[in-house]
Amino acid sequence: MLPVRQAMLIAYSTGILWLQRNPMSLVFTAISPFSLLFVLFVVSGGQYVHLAVAGSLVMALVGYGLALGQDISFYKTEYKIQDIFVASPVSPLTYMMGLALSELLFGLPALTVLAILVVYFGGSLLTIPLLLVTILLLWGSMSAMGFFISSHMLHMRNATQVISFVNVILAVLPPVFYSVSTLPDALRYLSYAVPTTHASIMFQQTMGLATPADWSLGFGFAVQIAYLVGFVALAKTKAIWRET
Repeated sequence: MLPVRQAMLIAYSTGILWLQRNPMSLVFTAISPFSLLFVLFVVSGGQYVHLAVAGSLVMALVGYGLALGQDISFYKTEYKIQDIFVASPVSPLTYMMGLALSELLFGLPALTVLAILVVYFGGSLLTIPLLLVTILLLWGSMSAMGFFISSHMLHMRNATQVISFVNVILAVLPPVFYSVSTLPDALRYLSYAVPTTHASIMFQQTMGLATPADWSLGFGFAVQIAYLVGFVALAKTKAIWRET
């Protein structure tokens, strides 16, 4: 229970205390996914609202997960706060989980609204477990990825640039805001190697949209679990925790 308590304390000090002083942070963190959702809704006249909602939820999860890397880089290179945790009994994974929870606090209002929209646009109460599990899998894998990447960044500018690039690779280029069926076969199979593709398809399925014939729910879960386990393992074994 000690690691859980430590993670909660880290989340409280870096999340709740910050929000108490800067409540407008909740608004700023919701701008990106909702602004793109608004643009797509207006441009398509509501025709692609299901794809827009699914894509916005995926983009939000990727953004909040990878933002962990930017925060860790900032705490490590600017504030030197990480040195305190390195010298304490806190493990790297506990530190990662605490900051990931604080990022989740920032994004919770936006994620809640987007999840409600998924259920509203064709979903049902029976699909809520699938929706929640998909959200947790993607959030967990993106947080672990952000932590692993940031641990190898020596400067804040490098971390921001790399994480922004990864954000585009995961949330913009794959079939997140558009149907995977529009891709040629070669690119479609390549897109199946990206977890965000499967998360978007799962959200689309939750809203009652048809899924590709060569895709299955088990396949989607397998890819997302593989990313989660893989990046948590990398964060535990290959992340640079102590500076030498």
